[in-house]
Amino acid sequence: MKMTIFILAAALAFALSAPGSAIAFEDIQHAVEVYNLGAENAPDILKTLLGDERVQIEISKSDGSVLMAGLETKDGIIVNTTEGEIEDPTIVVNSTEDAITRVFKSDDPVAAFQEANDLGEISIEGTTWKAKAKVKAALSSTAVLRFLASLLGK
Repeated sequence: MKMTIFILAAALAFALSAPGSAIAFEDIQHAVEVYNLGAENAPDILKTLLGDERVQIEISKSDGSVLMAGLETKDGIIVNTTEGEIEDPTIVVNSTEDAITRVFKSDDPVAAFQEANDLGEISIEGTTWKAKAKVKAALSSTAVLRFLASLLGK
């Protein structure tokens, strides 16, 4: 599941977002709560990769606006959620609202994520060499992707 730490924030933010007619900041906050509640059962690779990061999430909405949020992680737990931009992000997640909705509603969110990633509708990129390596490792971990899908009840 090559989701450049879709686990990290994206995973958190978009894949875990509650489905609805439009994704809002409150959905990202809810996704963070769901992730943090399940974090103790997360694969060790996910906890190691998430470590201490600053994640910028940018979701292009169907109405033409952009939802922006920042996440800060400490020891693999999300400790802060900010509406808008976050200063000095180490990971940047870009997605369309439609892609997130498809991933969330899919019977196979891992495959739906991979398809959206391949189509360029979802991207996760590190801004430092260390973050780039973490994203690459996370996106290639089936255990990480399956854990994230389990948080969706899939």
